[in-house]
Amino acid sequence: MDYQEALEKMKELARFGINPGLARISELMRRLGHPERWIGRAIHIAGTNGKGSVAAMLSAIGTAAGRKTALFTSPHLASHTERYQINGRPIAEAAFVSVAELVFHHLEAMVAEGWESPTEFEAVTAIALTWFAEQRTELAVIETGMGGAIDSTNVIDAKIAVITTVAFDHLAYLGHTLEAIALVKAGIIKTGATVITGAEEPALSVIAAAAQERGGRLLALNRDIYYQPLLLADTGAFLRVGLPRTTYNRLFLPLLGPHQARNCALAVAAAEAAGFSEEQIVKGLLRTQWPGRLEVLCRDPLAVVDGAHNTEGMVALAEALRLYWPGRRIVCVLGMLADKQRELALMPLLPLISQAMVTPPPYASRSGDWQRLADICRAGGVAAELAEDNREACDRALKLLKTGGFDMLLACGSLYLLGPIRSRLLKAFED
Repeated sequence: MDYQEALEKMKELARFGINPGLARISELMRRLGHPERWIGRAIHIAGTNGKGSVAAMLSAIGTAAGRKTALFTSPHLASHTERYQINGRPIAEAAFVSVAELVFHHLEAMVAEGWESPTEFEAVTAIALTWFAEQRTELAVIETGMGGAIDSTNVIDAKIAVITTVAFDHLAYLGHTLEAIALVKAGIIKTGATVITGAEEPALSVIAAAAQERGGRLLALNRDIYYQPLLLADTGAFLRVGLPRTTYNRLFLPLLGPHQARNCALAVAAAEAAGFSEEQIVKGLLRTQWPGRLEVLCRDPLAVVDGAHNTEGMVALAEALRLYWPGRRIVCVLGMLADKQRELALMPLLPLISQAMVTPPPYASRSGDWQRLADICRAGGVAAELAEDNREACDRALKLLKTGGFDMLLACGSLYLLGPIRSRLLKAFED
């Protein structure tokens, strides 16, 4: 099996869709020798938005401190290997193939014995945990795929649990109230864990009850954790973070957006709980990189990509556009999965863009009626064009940026779309 063949086998599992539950992944872990027990100290991160950013910060802190630090996130931008990293470096394709072959061997044996097939994400999780265990990582920063209690990553025993925010997303699987969604996300809380959250009421009460029931210690934003942006620039943020035992006065985070300051506060709290020093935290934050999240690809002409794909994310994006680039005439490459609340999500963004180039995320089973986004844009007073080919959408937006009186190109929506669009834009600006 080569790398492409391994990816094809992974894609074959996508036909099983999203199938919540821990029975299959638990059995797969058993057959693999329980790699989840050999990944080092684990930090488990759930939440509607911000969990990837918090994970990236914690990975950078662990790496800066000299610990062998694993990072598991999803989805990826350019290469599938990005999902599995140690000290900021993705798994090599040859190593990925080797681990994938082992996982597929046990997965196929399960199916042959009458087990329901594990899903694509369960296989991805198994590959991550197996590789981290093989490499004897000291710290593992693990981002959930969706939810918490029902997520395949919940086979790990993490004594630090971070729940970033709780908002409406994945309603069919997580529930239709904030309390119900919070209860699912609180499923990552293990006995005696330190729980760090940016959730607000009514979700906060649900998380607090779960932490208390499991003998955990809860640190909540704006109650136990405080942050103050000292300077927000289009190159990053200087900020102060206050925790019960320490105040960090000299932090710089090279990620954009006021929302990243709150994410940073959660990451600092988790890092302190994991035993990192102030010097290590400062150094790690300074080195944090998280592509595709309010990332400036070019400043002349101005081109920005952002993975905002739900209402909470679009609110944060709109806030950042007003802060950093007010009054810009924006052409926007836009694509969202059909299972998102698209009308509600786009409301904060539409007043700030002048032209939309609507294109489907390259994930056919969830793109659905992708053209509907253009109707939503037009109803909101924004001119919209359709381009089924992602490259064509990007090229047409670039042409408008250069000749159509626009002074900013924004690409946003599904991360599945952002990867190819980002690559196309980077190539265009290099030429």
